[in-house]
Amino acid sequence: MITRIFALALLGAAPAFAAEVLPLTAAQKQNLGVVTAPATTQAASPALTFPARVTLPPASVRVIAAAGAGLVTQLHVQAGDSVKRGAPLVTLSMPGLADAQNAVTQARLRAQLAAGNADRDEKLFGEGLIAESRLRAARTESQSARASLVAARAALALLGSGRVAGSAITLTAPIAGVVTESVAEPGQRVDAGTALVKVADLSKLALEIPMSTAQARQVAVGQSVTVADSTASGRVTAVLPQLDASQSVLVRASLTDPRSLLRPGQSVQAALAGAAVARTQRVPASALVWKINVPYVFVETAQGFVPTPVQLVRQNASEAEIGGLAAGSRVAVKGVSALKAQWLAE
Repeated sequence: MITRIFALALLGAAPAFAAEVLPLTAAQKQNLGVVTAPATTQAASPALTFPARVTLPPASVRVIAAAGAGLVTQLHVQAGDSVKRGAPLVTLSMPGLADAQNAVTQARLRAQLAAGNADRDEKLFGEGLIAESRLRAARTESQSARASLVAARAALALLGSGRVAGSAITLTAPIAGVVTESVAEPGQRVDAGTALVKVADLSKLALEIPMSTAQARQVAVGQSVTVADSTASGRVTAVLPQLDASQSVLVRASLTDPRSLLRPGQSVQAALAGAAVARTQRVPASALVWKINVPYVFVETAQGFVPTPVQLVRQNASEAEIGGLAAGSRVAVKGVSALKAQWLAE
């Protein structure tokens, strides 16, 4: 009687498939290079590793730019320097800066004088010594002076925030971090908006993990991620909906690196932990064969090899997590192509 193997789907009963035994003697196994290995049974999905690249998330980077036309007079840092928040980065000479400061000073004095006059007239009007029209004029003058002061301060702020001394301004680091780029040089003239220095917080990194579309379907936002040979860890933050130029799906993950051993652009191995699911088996990816979009493995029995349909849970380049095999099953991991050719030829 021909042995029949029925595969059960991982998340519920699946249709049964009958499979013929492929009889194979020990000599035939050796000639075809067929090697078997046990399917490792596990109660929860293990972490599968994928090649990944360390990146800097946009929120970790600050760009320090010239707020107005000026001349670079001094660079205080270079790429690779660690800086604290408020540390000097670059000094610019800006001719319009002194005029803007003077305008703020003049506007502040006018505002103080107008406010004093308004307070005085409030008291005089209360004593009946001046007309109401004079009080309204004093109030209007005070409001106008305050508005002029606000406008002057805004004009000064547009020229940049930092340490101001005459017509020079020293731009400072908005965050603590590492200088990743410094494009300015002393003596260089710059326009408003010219990027001068980039500072990054390297304690907050990210991972970009390219996957095939089949692999990406096995990933969900919130899955935990670890990095091989590192204490860094994080979670999946996004699975991009579009394919990149290499026809891969890009998976992004946040990353915290307590020991600061990782660097942006570094290639690493990222391990994605699976969700706790029903009992599954772990086999080499080479054990899988496909027939009409259904994954199979060749299970070794006393009579020969049985092509058995399974449910693919997850897979990377070297391993596959499957469901539907009986405990203790041994599957072909080498010589699989020869078995498949014999199977399909029958």
